[in-house]
Amino acid sequence: MRSLTYKLGVTLLLIVVLSVGLTVVLVNINTAREFQQFLVGGNMMYTGSVATSLGQFYAQKQNWTGVQDYLSQLPVLDGDRVVVTNASGTVVGDSAREWVGRSARQLGLSGGSSIVASGKQVGELYIFSSMMGMMGRGMMGGSGMLAPALDTASRNFLDDVNRSLWITGIIAAAVALVAGFLLTRQIIHPVRALIDGAVQIARGNLGYRVKIKARDEIGELAQSFNAMADSLDRSEQARRRLIADVAHELRTPLTIIEGTVDGIIDGVFKPEPERLGTIKEQTAHLTRLVSDLRDLSLAESGQLKLELTSTDLADLVRRKVTQFEVKAREKDISMRLDTPADIPRVTIDPTRIEQVLANLLTNALRHTPAGGSISTALRPATVPERGVSKASLVISIADTGEGIAPENLAYIFERFYRVESSRARSEGGAGLGLAIVKQMVEAHHGKVWVESEPGKGATFYVALPLSRD
Repeated sequence: MRSLTYKLGVTLLLIVVLSVGLTVVLVNINTAREFQQFLVGGNMMYTGSVATSLGQFYAQKQNWTGVQDYLSQLPVLDGDRVVVTNASGTVVGDSAREWVGRSARQLGLSGGSSIVASGKQVGELYIFSSMMGMMGRGMMGGSGMLAPALDTASRNFLDDVNRSLWITGIIAAAVALVAGFLLTRQIIHPVRALIDGAVQIARGNLGYRVKIKARDEIGELAQSFNAMADSLDRSEQARRRLIADVAHELRTPLTIIEGTVDGIIDGVFKPEPERLGTIKEQTAHLTRLVSDLRDLSLAESGQLKLELTSTDLADLVRRKVTQFEVKAREKDISMRLDTPADIPRVTIDPTRIEQVLANLLTNALRHTPAGGSISTALRPATVPERGVSKASLVISIADTGEGIAPENLAYIFERFYRVESSRARSEGGAGLGLAIVKQMVEAHHGKVWVESEPGKGATFYVALPLSRD
């Protein structure tokens, strides 16, 4: 398989050779044609000048007497033969002194330049160049004039022009190839860097980043590549945290269950309700973990089924806050609820939205210290905010906890993400709650976001459209 460098190089070479070669050939042909036209025009002016002089001669003499001697005074080129005929076609002057007195028809002369005196034609002029054929084939001037043959000087001039064109074309092609080679290197180098980066990522080096400073499309591609690497790196870290979290979450209840069962079997413990309650509690914990993982997987794959029904959202929020008031009092946390009257009903899956509220309230209780407060509010969306239309209901749950650092806000709803990775699992959970919240809300065509300032708590918002249409 040919490399991109080879393909670009061959393509560039073909373009340069074809463009420069075609340009030189066309300029060469055009120069020769224009030069021929220049010579023709010059010959016509030359012949016209001689004809004018002869016309003035006739006007003074009123005849052709003495024209033979006058021919030697005409401004003609050395080697050119000048033949003059009178009005009847008889040769009256010949610089070669051979055809005087002979008829132009007998000599085969035709198409000469008219000699005019006092407004009437008094004869015809024929000029033959020494570089041209005789008997009319090389005549200069007249309607039957052919393109003149080139003399040595003219031919040398054209050869010099053509040689200069080819030399200039070769130099231009060389410069274009060098410039194209440098440009190709500028294109290939970042592409090679991206290839090396892809190889590094494929080998598992997710910390590798491409260093390209270009501001063109390749620079944008490099930025996208690095963004992809960042995303893969975060996903890999999340996967490792998942393995550690799930292993810990599974190990703890399984260890408790195994120890309790072994104690009962060995007779250390009696199968009393307290021991059996411990087994039931840990089993319930495992069930919740498995259920959360399943719900999250279904939501992310778009296979989560919603049982939609027209629901009084205010009543649902009120009941869920009331359920958490007992846990809040145990931690010395006050609960506040603000639900204005006349809140319209909304089409939702009440079970899933209860799960959303439960996860958010659990998260708020977990991060609110003793003596703090949690405020829950439900209101219509008064103005478009965060891309949410006015035809929506917004639930907000605000706590007075430690808050969330700005660098963590963008990842707070990702799976298994923990603001503090070293925090005890008993306080931090498995890192699935907020990810489930996001998937459940988006399954309702809603939106969830968080606002927080470190040290001043956090407020989570859930916006649900009044109609799924």
